[in-house]
Amino acid sequence: MRVAFIGRFQPLHLGHVKVLDWLLERYDEVLVVIGSADKGVTRDNPFTVGERMEMFLRTFDRRLVLCPVPDTDGGSSLWGAYLRHWCPRFEIAFSNNGHVRAALRYAGIDVREHPLFDREALSGRRIRELIATGDQRWRGLVPQTVSDLIEEVDGVRRIRTLYEEG
Repeated sequence: MRVAFIGRFQPLHLGHVKVLDWLLERYDEVLVVIGSADKGVTRDNPFTVGERMEMFLRTFDRRLVLCPVPDTDGGSSLWGAYLRHWCPRFEIAFSNNGHVRAALRYAGIDVREHPLFDREALSGRRIRELIATGDQRWRGLVPQTVSDLIEEVDGVRRIRTLYEEG
C-alpha cells in the first residue's frame, strides 16, 4: 500500500526522518508530498522545492516517491484535488496539520495523524530560528546531508537575511 506523507520540509529534519521510518515499517511505499512547492526564498519557506527534493535524495538510500504540490493561493478546499492532480495515486495521507487534514477530508481523502518525535526541538520553524540567530545547535537537528546542502546553497546567509528583513 502506498501512503502519502505531507509537509513543507523547510528544512527536512530528524523528526521527518523518524516519521518516514515509522511509515516505512508499516506500509510498502511512501509518497512524500512537498507542499508549498511554488514558495521559496521567503522567511517561512527559505528553500526552493528543488532544494527540498535534493534534501530527500541525499538523505535516503531507499526509494521514496517525491511529489511537489503548489499552494492553491486561497482555495483551500481545492487542495485535495491538487494532490490527486499533481501526485501518483495513494490510499492514505498522513498529516498533523489541522488545516491540511480538513482540506483533504473535504476532498474525501482518508487522512490520519502520525506520531510526533521530539516536537519541541524538531520543528522547521525552530530550526530556521536557530539558523537565523547563529545558534549552531541546528546542525544536530537535521541529517548531515541536509546540513551540507544548506551550506552549499548558502542557506545560512539566506535565512539570516530573510529574518533581518522581517
